[in-house]
This record gives sequence, structure tokens and C-alpha cells, in this order.
Amino acid sequence: MDDTTHGADASREERRQRAVESLGVLDGGPNERLDRITRLARTIFGVPLSSVTILDGDRAFFPSAQGFQSREVPREDTFCDHTTNAAAPVIVEDAGLDPRFRDLAPVTQDHIRFYAGEPLRDPVGNVLGTFCLFDTEPRSLSDEEAITFRDLAKWAEQELLSSTEMAQAGLVQASMLPAQGITTGPWEIDGICLPALAVGGDFYDFGVDNDVLHLGLGDVMGKGTGAALVGAGVRAALRGTHSAVTAGVDLGVIATQVARSLMPDLERTESFVTLFEAAVDLEDGTLRYVDAGMGLCLVVREDGRVEQLRGPDRPFGILPDDHWTEKDTVLRPGDRMLLFSDGLLDLLDDPDAWLEPVAGMVSALATPADLLAGISSLAGKRTALDDVTAVAVFRRPVGTSST
Repeated sequence: MDDTTHGADASREERRQRAVESLGVLDGGPNERLDRITRLARTIFGVPLSSVTILDGDRAFFPSAQGFQSREVPREDTFCDHTTNAAAPVIVEDAGLDPRFRDLAPVTQDHIRFYAGEPLRDPVGNVLGTFCLFDTEPRSLSDEEAITFRDLAKWAEQELLSSTEMAQAGLVQASMLPAQGITTGPWEIDGICLPALAVGGDFYDFGVDNDVLHLGLGDVMGKGTGAALVGAGVRAALRGTHSAVTAGVDLGVIATQVARSLMPDLERTESFVTLFEAAVDLEDGTLRYVDAGMGLCLVVREDGRVEQLRGPDRPFGILPDDHWTEKDTVLRPGDRMLLFSDGLLDLLDDPDAWLEPVAGMVSALATPADLLAGISSLAGKRTALDDVTAVAVFRRPVGTSST
């Protein structure tokens, strides 16, 4: 091999390695989406082993493996090293008779005889991994079986890329939420967002400036990536109003301006957004709010009374000439407020009679963190079918502390 060829191979391997690292799956646990495919492959082809293999430096890593327990092996001991370097499908009918593979550890120690490997590529052609079949008996693939094998490999390729992109999108979406709750004086504020998929259409936000708490929660029609993109745009538009809200500008005026600025985008995407936006004066507890078609906010008073905060206004994106109106109440010492999306209702025995059980949770748990942990536990037990998002605001009674 001349220097030019060696340099080209080294450059290709460097690009491939960077592409592999960008996947974000190295050293992760088993990938259930890929496991479905490798399990199906074992059944269809009647082979004892199947895997998705990714070469990382001098090792082979298995994000999905059926029929064996190893999570990684030395790269030099794999058939997939040859498949990756060749960047082409490799079918080995009897490895014991093939000089390229007869001395590999899987052949000499594990008695592998048959191997089929199909490269899995990213959109620019880098070989990210291989989809593989193994058998301890020599065999071949018929023309029909070869087509099915390639189809399964293409499916695995799509899952490898899409699951990585969704996981990364989920991390980005989570990083855009408040990093932690807020405790200031007698006030405790915290929130949680549990997407039904890797990403979701719910969002929430809160922050304090000039002794004013600005908070909001929105729910975009639908789930998944499309709803998440719309939600990110709405959240960004609302966050841009933070200084005006904390300065005391009427929330109805602000909501109307934001909704009308978003209307062209919502019409093009055929979306609408339910929203509850609020500002709390942390000195006297005055709560100003706008309810845009959500109606899922309750206050549990210190004396046990329960009030639902809601308004008559429609969601954003329904009619271009809609406008929104500010309403107000007061959060007194000992009062607690919970704002949530309708995904929580799906976790209840009777979603239509939600006020009493949700108020019971708010009353029973000592802190916003405890309340949100209870909601998260409920979502895990009941298997949430929609995004579940909640923001809790507690004002401690006079004479109590946060410790």
C-alpha cells in the first residue's frame, strides 16, 4: 500500500470515528429499538446470534446483541472490522474455509462458521456500524433472504440514527428548562416536564426579578418533535417578555401581542397552544394571570379551600383577532398553587373529576419537590400517554422555615 492510499484510509477512519462518537451511544445500555430488530432477525433466519456492532477505536461495541452477553470485544477479533473497512456487505458461508477469517477468535473458540454483515451508514456515507447474523453451521442466504436481510439492516440504520437524534433532542429540550427550583423567603417554586416521547410539546418556565415571580406553562397540540419545535418558539417569545412582566405590564396585553406575533407560524403548522402565564408579587402575594384555554391551575388555601384558576380566553392560534384578559387573586401565607398540563389527567382514575384528587396531592406533600416527585412516580406507574408537566408554587405559613 502506497503512502497516498494509506493516508486516504487513515482520513476515512478518522472521519468515521468522529461520526461514531457523535452518535452518543458508546458505552450506553442496550437499545430496545435495535433489540427488536436483532430479535426479529434471529427468528426470521433461524440463527443463534445477531447484533448491531459499532467499531470504536480498537474495540467493537454492541448496542444490541442477541444470543451472547458480551458488550464489547477487541476490534481485531471481529468479522465487522473487515465489513467496516470494505464499506460493503460481506457474506461468509464457511469461515473455517476462508483464509480471511479462519484464525479469528470467534471461529477458533466459538465455532462461528456463517457470517453476514451489512454496513450501517450516516447521511454522508460514513460507516457507523454493521448489522450482523452469525451461525455455528455453514450456510448461505437465498436471493429472497438477502433482500430481507438488507431491509432489516436499513431499518436498523434508521433506528440507530433516529434514536440518537431523538435522545440528543431530548437532552437539548431538558437543558432549556429551569435548571433547578427556586427558594426565596417563604416562597418555593419548582417544575417538572415528563415527555411521553423523547421530546414533547409541553414546556414551562419561571424566574424571579425585582421580587416578582414570572412563570408559565404551555401545551402544544400533539406530541414529539413537531410539537417540541413549536413549543420552543412559543417559550422563546414568552421569555422575551420577562422584563415587561416583572415591571408590571398587563399580562393580557402581553399575551395578545405574543399570540398575534406567533399566529402566522401557528397557522402554517396547523397548531394551537394552551397556556397559563402568571406573575406573582413576592412581597404581598398578588397573583396576576392569563389563562389561554388551559384551565388546569388550582390553589389550595391554608384553610383547605380549593380554587380553580381559569379564564374564558381561547388558546393561541385559534382566531387571528382573539385577545386575552388579565385576572388576579392573592396567594397568602400557607397557600399552595399547582399548574399542570392535561397529561396529568390521564393518570387519574377519573380524568373528569380531577379537582379533588389533585388538590389532595397538593395538600398532602410537604414541598414542591415532594409533590413533583409524587407526580413523576404516578406517571411511571400508570404509563403516561401524553406529556406530563407541572409547576408548583408554595408560600409557607407565617413563622415556618424551609428547613
